[in-house]
Amino acid sequence: MMIKFSTAVRVALAVLLIYSGYLVLLASSLPPEIFKPLFSEQGPFEEMSIVLWVALGAMLMFHDARSPRVLALAALSFVFAAREADLHKAFTVMSIEKIKFYLSPDVPVLQKIIGGLVFLAVIALILHLARLCWQFFFRQGGLRTPVGQVLILPVLLLPLSKILDRFSNVLKEAFDIHLSYTVNQFIAAFEEGMEMAMPVLFIVALLLYRAGRREAAGAAADTSLLQQGKR
Repeated sequence: MMIKFSTAVRVALAVLLIYSGYLVLLASSLPPEIFKPLFSEQGPFEEMSIVLWVALGAMLMFHDARSPRVLALAALSFVFAAREADLHKAFTVMSIEKIKFYLSPDVPVLQKIIGGLVFLAVIALILHLARLCWQFFFRQGGLRTPVGQVLILPVLLLPLSKILDRFSNVLKEAFDIHLSYTVNQFIAAFEEGMEMAMPVLFIVALLLYRAGRREAAGAAADTSLLQQGKR
């Protein structure tokens, strides 16, 4: 199956490439005293990610708050915003994402129950949306559309950013491999940078979808007027 790349995805890829180059430049040129606060968990990239995820959720709600699919996407946007804001560990002894949270005797049982229910709900939401994405991309021909081609970019970036997030710690904890400061700096730049890019790409896909809907509605209206004129 041949897929022709749309102008929208070509522009998005070009911007991503330029943005990646900018991240490389920052990681390679900034001294540690500037780089660390810039790409820290409380830095501007992280804070802007929160704002963008919330903005995406609000835009989705404004787009169609009655659609279950749109509501699910909006809910996931707010979940990602909460995750970036560290709410997954703000009300518990430790992060509800860690297995240790459920096994440790130091964690109150009530926290384990509530945290576990929240975590399972998020997993269910992600699996539900993953199924919808699979259907859209591969069964409904979404990859042939500009919206789908832009939408696939953040969908692919999401697992990549999570791998980068854990990569250094996994190597250190599991294999006692310690990466150099320079390598960790590049990893941090790409992780935080791409995490901020993801909601932007989702917003672009939503705007493309809305523009396509308006264009289709306008074309349908013109066709209707022409048919009425012929009568």
